[in-house]
Amino acid sequence: MVIETLLLTFALLGVATLLQTLSGFGFGLIVVSSFTLLEIMPLTATTFLVSFLSLFNSVSLVFKNTHHVNKRAFNILLVTAIPFMAAGYILLEYLSQSMSHWLNIMLGSVILLCCGLLVIKRSAVERSEPSIGFGVAGAMSGLLGGLFSTFGPPVVFQCYRQQWSITEIRITLLAFFCLTSLMRLIVVPFGTLPSYDIVLSTLFAIPIVLLFTRIGRLLAAKVSATYIKSLALLMLMFSGSLLIIQNITL
Repeated sequence: MVIETLLLTFALLGVATLLQTLSGFGFGLIVVSSFTLLEIMPLTATTFLVSFLSLFNSVSLVFKNTHHVNKRAFNILLVTAIPFMAAGYILLEYLSQSMSHWLNIMLGSVILLCCGLLVIKRSAVERSEPSIGFGVAGAMSGLLGGLFSTFGPPVVFQCYRQQWSITEIRITLLAFFCLTSLMRLIVVPFGTLPSYDIVLSTLFAIPIVLLFTRIGRLLAAKVSATYIKSLALLMLMFSGSLLIIQNITL
């Protein structure tokens, strides 16, 4: 990987990490959409990078706060996500071989749909929902995670509707993302393996992610979360639209 591409990679990872730290979402979506749009690396390699960095960035926090995880919701989400993640990964491998433009159109559409989910006003339920709601969210999350290493929007939408404390929501989501990211890394050897350059770039990106996470935490009290959320959504909507437009004209 040439130095210009490496610097662009680190810059985009820094921006994605900062926005995620300040807004609470967007790392996977921003990295996958920007890397694909700018053709920095193949989608299969990008999803490996996102899974690894997502796992590395949150695993320590989860281990320290496992008592805050909502066990019932976590188990349902995980059980329903696993088979759909496998299906999504198989679909990614198939489409990336000979139908990459359709894969990019699908990615752009998913980004726009996810933006829609993230802006919908969440009405809280009065009591715990039946298991079916978490099952559907887990299945959708698994499919998106297998395809694009983006597990977030369906489960974020579902968990934030519950009458839980913000800590319980946050740690339950982080625990789910940690385990699904780990499982997605486990299935990588069964598909397209990342090159040596990609693995090396991923390792070099670890301090970048840690640095911008720290910067984001320092800025959190000084920057409006609403403004950052709007900025992240605009970036995602722009990149998703461009991905669709570019590939429809092929």
